[in-house]
Amino acid sequence: MVKRQRGHKARLELTCEQSAILQEQASAAITLWNCLHAYWTHFPGRRPTLAQADQAIRQARTDVPFLAALPAQAVLKTYQQAWENFFNPGHPAKRPTFKSKKRRPRLAVDVPQVRTMRIVRLSAR
Repeated sequence: MVKRQRGHKARLELTCEQSAILQEQASAAITLWNCLHAYWTHFPGRRPTLAQADQAIRQARTDVPFLAALPAQAVLKTYQQAWENFFNPGHPAKRPTFKSKKRRPRLAVDVPQVRTMRIVRLSAR
């Protein structure tokens, strides 16, 4: 049996206030990813454990207030999955790198609680 993961794409019509909040969370996620990547690759031989990375994220969220705007465990899980995909020989993923705020071809939002949301289709488009 093959497990299939399905995504849902929806266009969001946001107000200026909602767009600003989303932009702040995206900026915090990119900053947190880059901090985590710097922490993870800082150790030359042995990588830190997930518990150590989680503790470093918690410390960074207390030191830098705008990082508290998003769930940090989601960034840690995504980062861990990126490394697992890189080391999986059957997966074509590249090595995780630093993220850029300037080079984003498409804006995307990852909503882990999508099952609790009520999404209504407005039109066929």
